[in-house]
Amino acid sequence: MKKHLYTTLNSTSQSDASDAIVTTLCRRLPSKIDADDGIWLPLIPIGAFTGRDGRSWTNSDPEQVVKNTTLPFILDNDHASEITANTQASGWVTQLKVEQDHILGLLELNTLGKESIDDKRYKFYSPAFHTTKDGAVHALCSVGLTNKPNLYVPALNKAEDSRTLNTTTTQKDDTMLAALLAALGLAADADQSTAIDAIKDLKAASVATKTPDLNSFVPQATHNQVVTELNTANAKLAALETEKHNEAVETALNAAIKDKKIAPADREFYAVYCSTESGLNDFKEFVAKKAPVIGESNLPDKSPKNDGSATELNSEQQGILAQMGVVLD
Repeated sequence: MKKHLYTTLNSTSQSDASDAIVTTLCRRLPSKIDADDGIWLPLIPIGAFTGRDGRSWTNSDPEQVVKNTTLPFILDNDHASEITANTQASGWVTQLKVEQDHILGLLELNTLGKESIDDKRYKFYSPAFHTTKDGAVHALCSVGLTNKPNLYVPALNKAEDSRTLNTTTTQKDDTMLAALLAALGLAADADQSTAIDAIKDLKAASVATKTPDLNSFVPQATHNQVVTELNTANAKLAALETEKHNEAVETALNAAIKDKKIAPADREFYAVYCSTESGLNDFKEFVAKKAPVIGESNLPDKSPKNDGSATELNSEQQGILAQMGVVLD
């Protein structure tokens, strides 16, 4: 895969009270720059460093960074030369050197740059630099006058080895690409054709797994038909069982009434109780242990013979019987 460099833009507009300004990549400008021969300004630290927005880089070989940098490079406003077509310069960095813990740049301001600083239109400056994929600084490319916080500066803008900036590709795109290659089990430097072939292989494997095993699966239509038929059969079976149960209840109730174990008037009560299988079984046990509700009568089965011993009722007794609805023959 073709090697890429990235242009990192760093800027901040923190207040004078912020101690973090010195440690970020955006530094306060001198209130006055009178030196006609320029002023040396610290640009990027040596070693590992982190911007205010949390992004981190390494500058482990500052001498090589100086060698990789094309001089002079522009001092613009708000990194305009990196993210727009505006290349108007406020000055130029004409020399670089490594001193103590920083790479320093000799800044030579033009009239526009001096006015911007003298009028306090800009308070800070920040470098833009090329980095490799893993965040190693490769070269400086510009410095911008800025009042914008580092946190809101655009993310990395991809540049080809020729230093032609591609502002539509961001660090997020590169992070996603690295994650995609890792998910495909490919090396981090795999080229585009390798990644595409891996994706095609995955798609082919996915199609293959969608072909069902006829020993393990049935067509959806067949499955639905079987389920429908099974539900119909279950409904019929339930109806037959209900009919059979009702017949058993009728038989039990009729037998209990015949055996005088329950009164005919209580039939509906016991019918509800017998609506379940367990209720019917309990009723049968209840009836088996229960004595008849109506006992045997000691009265004779036949009417007494008229042997002359019977006493005729008087009119008062006959009136009482008439009120009770008894009709005498």
